[in-house]
Amino acid sequence: MRTVYTLNEYVKRLRGAGLLVSVDADYTDTAKVTKVACNSKDADFGTLFICKGNHFKKDYLKEAFLRGAFCYVSETVYEDVPCPCIAVTDVRAALAEIADLYYNSPWQKLGLIGVTGTKGKTTVVHYIKSILDLHFERTGEPPCGLVSTVESFDGKDTEESVNSTPESLQLEEIFDKCSENGLKNVVCEVSSQALKYHRVRCVKFDTGVFTNIGEDHISPVEHPDFEDYFNSKLKLFSMCGHAVINKESDRFDRIRAAAEEYCDTTVYGHTPDCGVYVSNIRKENGITKFDIRTPLYEGGFSLRMAGFFNVDNAAAAIAATLRFGVPYETARDALAGATVSGRMETYSNADKSVVAIVDYAHNALSFETLFSHVKNEYPGWRIVSVFGSVGNKAEVRRYALGDIAGKYSDYIYITSEHPNYEDPYAIAAQIAEGVTKHGTEYTVIPDREQAVITAVSEAAPRTVVMILGVGDETTQRINGVLYPRRSDSECALTALADK
Repeated sequence: MRTVYTLNEYVKRLRGAGLLVSVDADYTDTAKVTKVACNSKDADFGTLFICKGNHFKKDYLKEAFLRGAFCYVSETVYEDVPCPCIAVTDVRAALAEIADLYYNSPWQKLGLIGVTGTKGKTTVVHYIKSILDLHFERTGEPPCGLVSTVESFDGKDTEESVNSTPESLQLEEIFDKCSENGLKNVVCEVSSQALKYHRVRCVKFDTGVFTNIGEDHISPVEHPDFEDYFNSKLKLFSMCGHAVINKESDRFDRIRAAAEEYCDTTVYGHTPDCGVYVSNIRKENGITKFDIRTPLYEGGFSLRMAGFFNVDNAAAAIAATLRFGVPYETARDALAGATVSGRMETYSNADKSVVAIVDYAHNALSFETLFSHVKNEYPGWRIVSVFGSVGNKAEVRRYALGDIAGKYSDYIYITSEHPNYEDPYAIAAQIAEGVTKHGTEYTVIPDREQAVITAVSEAAPRTVVMILGVGDETTQRINGVLYPRRSDSECALTALADK
């Protein structure tokens, strides 16, 4: 049963973390915090309310107070709100400390694997889970928990995700449920935002995986420049006991130096000096195959998911699971059947003259990799692409996506991808600047369902329709609200059935 702490215990925690500015509550020794919330609609009697978010409004605090919150934590003191305040220097860092105390550091009972990088995080965490699940099934242990862009799994329930890495309060709750449900290990995506904005501030990972680095998430509300983005990613190593890094990544020497400062390190790559050595990558009867040599075993592997780029993702997963003593046969069998929802999902019409590929690719590095793969995989076919770019962040990404898609595509449908508080047409115009550089024709259709169905319906024979950006997500964020919608896969299959 979780310990219920007094408000004074939270004050002490914040003071010890160097975050406390002032406290105007005079009953901290006796008042008990029975709930912590950062959404006003979740507030109840006994709630300690956290004022956070780029779009936070004082009205949210007033609503939380009316619902029963008895104290709030904020960087700003709201004099006209009749509720005691704990003022802090950084509310996101404070939330992490508060969440960790509220849930009694549940991560300490779990073996955690964290995966970061610009491209491949989601595939790697699902590959790791596939390997460990089969290993644990064969050894009579509970499965591996999961926190990913696609979904989270706590041992009982699987839920669709909103962020790659949830806010610290939700993350600690997931860990708490994983522990309560008897899980012993969890694999997590760890985004640059999670590292920069303290979502994993109080968490320690047994293993940290760094897949690669490329320019992404550069905007006023994310990372002001590439150095800030890269340095945020590198913070993962300071939270780990062991590091797994990719020799094929750009800026490998810098990644290795950062990893070795904190961790013992395993390197995977395509040269014999790597601890996990990948070789003989090939395609046989439409299946990607490769050989691997590790300190525990060596042998051949095959992947159900298309694309040579997934070989590196598989190597990362193999390297990350070596410490569990996974036998070669188990790793081989797990990866042979592994799939990831929304990753390289390939569909076709009855006569296979039109192919639709749904993938989560949403940054320059993943776009370049995926388009070049499709160009080689379907020589002589037309390429039609459907994509957008997220609103209110990653603005530098928009031109780059248009540039890469324009270089490879014969036609483009620019659509919405969580426009949030921005005008979808304004985002589309920024993407179009990159597209028109190559003289590629395009159409703007903000309604994503309509865009996907139109692109597939109008595709001529020998066309690949690449539907990119959100994978199998079933929501669209508009003005801060998640609205339900049909997934890209469902829309593509509907249109393919009529061709």
